[in-house]
Amino acid sequence: MTKFEHYQDYPSGSTEMAEKALLTAWDSLAAFEDDLVLVGGLAIRHLTHPPKTGLQGPVTLDVDFGIQIAASGGMYGSIRDTLASHGFRWEYQRFEKLVEGTTLYIDLLTDDAKSDRGAVRVDEMEVSIMPGIHRALEVNRRMEISGNLMIGTPTTQSVKVAEVGPMLVLKLNAFGGPTGRKAGKDAHDVLYLAMNYLDGTAKAIEGFRTEVDTRNREGRFALTSLRDHFLDPNAQGPMSCAIFRLGTNHLQQYSEESLRLRQQYVTLAEALLHGD
Repeated sequence: MTKFEHYQDYPSGSTEMAEKALLTAWDSLAAFEDDLVLVGGLAIRHLTHPPKTGLQGPVTLDVDFGIQIAASGGMYGSIRDTLASHGFRWEYQRFEKLVEGTTLYIDLLTDDAKSDRGAVRVDEMEVSIMPGIHRALEVNRRMEISGNLMIGTPTTQSVKVAEVGPMLVLKLNAFGGPTGRKAGKDAHDVLYLAMNYLDGTAKAIEGFRTEVDTRNREGRFALTSLRDHFLDPNAQGPMSCAIFRLGTNHLQQYSEESLRLRQQYVTLAEALLHGD
């Protein structure tokens, strides 16, 4: 998945272009929708209230789908062939397409409920394993998403979007789980999702605690990520979020804003850990 170091590095309109790719993909993959769920930045966009004017919300260049290991095209053809007909090439375990000078990506992620990393073969493709995808496939909501297809045609699609609990687990593990990359965008996504969730922050925390109480391995990974990286304003999680939002020199240029942001993150991490 493509992530930039700073919010401002994302090209203007990139998230809107990714949404066109989402609507095009979901429309064309109707035969597979029982086996697919939207995760990643676009899921966060639709699970949250829009940012206030001038503030930073979800950004992405990717469309991320969780997919069942058992998914198979059969008589309906393959996911790979279907997306190829819309100009997406399968390269290095992901689909990509150049649009208006920007490369958009569609990533497929799966979960065998036992492996912490690696890849498995799904519908003739090597698909990356991400612990927690199986819960996103089980716990999601249907959302009506309107916009344009990539050819410009208006459309409304009923998209399965992973719920807040599985999404918080996935994002915490993306930051500090078995394959965590400590990317500032993932830290930003966790904070934005929890604080701006459509049903309120208390419900976001409740959703996360439900995932932890399932005692699946990905829930334990998420708790470890919180403990190891988010319980101090100077810990890697809050600092990475501040750098992503405010820039590398946040401690010098925006010291007060940075401290408030990082303290808010610690408060959230404590609530996620203890359910308060």
